[in-house]
Amino acid sequence: MQNDIFKSIETLNKATIESAKRLGDINMRTFEKLAQRNIEVATDYLDGSVQQLKLMGESKDIQAAAKEQARLGAELNEKFVEHAKKTAEVLNEVKGELTDWAQDGMKAVGTPLGNGSKKAA
Repeated sequence: MQNDIFKSIETLNKATIESAKRLGDINMRTFEKLAQRNIEVATDYLDGSVQQLKLMGESKDIQAAAKEQARLGAELNEKFVEHAKKTAEVLNEVKGELTDWAQDGMKAVGTPLGNGSKKAA
């Protein structure tokens, strides 16, 4: 009887540890992907700022500068829209992984702890 209880607890602990490891892996991959997205956004933002400053420093004609500045702003806006789309893709991917993880956890909850230990009785 006690052996069955200990085996059940051991099985539960192993399942819990595996589930936690899997969640940790999902979180780490998500963090890495989102950190990469942030680096790309920051790089584009800084590049856009440098281009704006360069334009202001080199420009002789205010109308041409305003036109070029509007073009740079539109270009930067397009990049940020693309970054938002890519970030949404990452989050949707993670949503799927977390849904699978949660469903697997619910299946494990539905499995009796003494599964396979009845033969000892």
